[in-house]
Amino acid sequence: MLTTYQEVRGRIYTLAYERDLRIDWAETTPLFRLLLLYDHRQVVVARASVPVKGISVRALNDLQADLEHVFGKDWLQ
Repeated sequence: MLTTYQEVRGRIYTLAYERDLRIDWAETTPLFRLLLLYDHRQVVVARASVPVKGISVRALNDLQADLEHVFGKDWLQ
């Protein structure tokens, strides 16, 4: 499983590009960034909180579950 913010962000960008999705970082806090993914019609297809600091297994599991319907099962592995 990916464990750093840079690794997770890189995987999100790669998978979004492959699926022709646009990424928008809607909000940033010291611990999380709010991610919105848009399809070609500019409709939000996914929303997730991406952990930035103090990344826990629970936060990664929540992130994986939030984006599974877009990126597929075990996309974070």
